[in-house]
Amino acid sequence: MTSTGESSGAARRRGRPQKLPVDKTPITELGVGVDQRVAWLLSTNRLLAPDPELARREAFLKVLKEQGVQVDNTRVSRWESGLQAVPGRVVATYERVLGRPEGSLVSIAAGLRRSFGTGAAPREPSLSEADLTTGSFEGMLDAAERGDAGGAMWLRLAEDLHRFDHVFLRKEEWTRLCGRLVDELGVAVGPAYVRRYEAAATMLRHRAAQRPMLRAVGSFVVHPDTQVVAPVLNLLTELPDAPAGELVLRLLASDDGNQRRAAASVAAYKIARGHLQPDALPQLESAVLGALRRQDPLDGRLDFFDLAVHLPEPSWEQISGGLRTRRAFGMVTQARVTSELVPHAQTVAIVAELAATAQAQTPTQHSREPDPMLRRLLREALLHVHKARRHHAALVIAASPYAPAVAEQCLRLTGHPNDLLAARAWTVLMRVGHGGREDKVIRRARTEERPTIRTRALLNVGMARGGLANEDAVALADAVVTQQRPAERQATLFALGMQGATELKTLAEHENADLRRAAAWWRERGPAIHDADVPDVPDVVRS
Repeated sequence: MTSTGESSGAARRRGRPQKLPVDKTPITELGVGVDQRVAWLLSTNRLLAPDPELARREAFLKVLKEQGVQVDNTRVSRWESGLQAVPGRVVATYERVLGRPEGSLVSIAAGLRRSFGTGAAPREPSLSEADLTTGSFEGMLDAAERGDAGGAMWLRLAEDLHRFDHVFLRKEEWTRLCGRLVDELGVAVGPAYVRRYEAAATMLRHRAAQRPMLRAVGSFVVHPDTQVVAPVLNLLTELPDAPAGELVLRLLASDDGNQRRAAASVAAYKIARGHLQPDALPQLESAVLGALRRQDPLDGRLDFFDLAVHLPEPSWEQISGGLRTRRAFGMVTQARVTSELVPHAQTVAIVAELAATAQAQTPTQHSREPDPMLRRLLREALLHVHKARRHHAALVIAASPYAPAVAEQCLRLTGHPNDLLAARAWTVLMRVGHGGREDKVIRRARTEERPTIRTRALLNVGMARGGLANEDAVALADAVVTQQRPAERQATLFALGMQGATELKTLAEHENADLRRAAAWWRERGPAIHDADVPDVPDVVRS
């Protein structure tokens, strides 16, 4: 173990550095070590905080007590080692003490527990009863309906609603409230999306809110001009009941490729967790066979690949003989055993280098040891076969102090000659953020010559914070008129729409009906939502 040199001249403190939690759950398991991942998230945010005093357990305990959390060193040790589940209110206290945006850690922890937890989650809410009053509740409702609520307020509102079995709102009020949340979810980015998603998931579990929420989701995703499906349709993973499953199967048979791909991803989640009945299997088998027979690059078929891996064994045997290429058969057969898109032996060195470099570039006041959890999360975010695993692993990284350095390494990986790795790097960037490198991201996307990779790159352009230069917007608007690949055209419109480009006005009057309607949809729904309480640029990464 060597000194990092960040605090030269300072006396070295006694004792060994705190060991970070490790998730020892096999990567092939459906679940993950939820308590260990939450513990890692809290530990890294404390130990790598800008304030070095908070990295000292004694000083941190004192601040916790000042915030009303009366605990001793042993309890904090059990929380930060993953030996004991951390209550929601304690996670919220970590946010306040460490200066994190409200709900940024709470939403990640809650999402992990809901998606992968096997035991009972801590019942204590993240807000105390004193935090909310009738007046503040009414004010939040009004702000949400006006479109003035940020992600933190949506979380507070949803949690307040969830306290009561009966909430008396008129039907039109429920419709406006749920419709507004779903609309914002479709264009929210980063913590703005994660916090709104958690609010929506909370409302879906409420007796009075579930039906209007489901109607709002259905109305959004089945609209003939909808340009964004997956971020909203993913909410159906929260509902194991028949109506949610029926909507997924309906979209799986849609003529719209975007709807089919999003439905395949949700269907994979549902079939793995027993949400769908056996009579749905013939339709799932047909959808998988149709998608995997095509010669499209793997990255464009990942949702169906995920579904194929999670089909029951008899279903896979039924369709595997119908595949036209042995390569597709071999990849699915392998992934059904390993749960990874690429054999681990082929990527272990790449992932290890990414993790080590990101850790070395992240500022710290203390000596460091290799972080196995960071390596595990990167491995899953890039290469796990199950979309839910990739998504949540990337979100945990995004909420950690490693995010800016991981963004830099993923941007470097987008130039990898292996198309799948490059595409996966672009996708992880969409989750972890751009780390203040928006200009580099846009330049890299504009110069990407591989058509299938360019689609993922353009999605990142849309999610970039800080706006789009006029010359870039004009170039994209000119390109979209001549693009032949539907996926690339849709991604270009996504970039323009999320950036609120003025060129959309001209495109909304184009002679091509599909282009005209898509541009009009974006003019109505966009631009992207970035919450104001989330810093524009993170801490500087050490070079």
